[in-house]
Amino acid sequence: MPAQRLITQSEYIALTDSLARMIGVLLAAKGGEDTPATAAAHAAAVRNTITALDQPDEADITVDLLPAAIALATAVERESEVAGLSAGFNAAIMSHLGQDLNTWLSSGGLRVHHLFRRGGNTTILPANVFPPACVLGSMAVTGPGAGTFTDGQAVDTARYGGAQIELEVTGNPIGAADIVATVSSVFANGTTDTRTATIPNGSIVGAKVALGTSADRIVNITGLSFTGGTNGDTFRVQTIEDRDL
Repeated sequence: MPAQRLITQSEYIALTDSLARMIGVLLAAKGGEDTPATAAAHAAAVRNTITALDQPDEADITVDLLPAAIALATAVERESEVAGLSAGFNAAIMSHLGQDLNTWLSSGGLRVHHLFRRGGNTTILPANVFPPACVLGSMAVTGPGAGTFTDGQAVDTARYGGAQIELEVTGNPIGAADIVATVSSVFANGTTDTRTATIPNGSIVGAKVALGTSADRIVNITGLSFTGGTNGDTFRVQTIEDRDL
């Protein structure tokens, strides 16, 4: 009998990406009670119908059924219901590897998709998970080298590691002048540094320019300065996902 090998990190990532697709479908179907045609919305409709019963002879219906309807609406929306589906797979992986999953993942330098960590295995450490696209800040240009900066949302470091960042043109195409942007960045390890990139003049809305390298683990920005630009230009700084599903 030939010697048996263990699953590789890249094979594990491929498997968990497939599960991440499954999780994305399930989370979208569960939805939230304010999103029409989702499971949560339909469950909430049951709760709301019972809540609306207010006639004197309907009291027993409300008392008997409303607590269960409330619990049902809450359970349908709960993400842990999805995460529980992967418990058997996660246990099989741990048994197969015979070692700590996070240490093994770190040694391979690959990170699982944020959807898998969210709804597949919540014990995977943030450093081994790439974050969803996160807008860290945006700039509305008012003239050459001048504009209004709006701070965005930092990466949720309780769930995800940092990522490489990019500039994306928003609102209007870039005018006649290039924009050379310098971003003051905070990394997952607490260090700070700057990253610089140029958005060429005439760039269309949706055009993206990456800063730094794919090895960057940026979780937040503290400032954004630039030279060039034309009044009316707008762009933002956001994280880049490691890969698409």
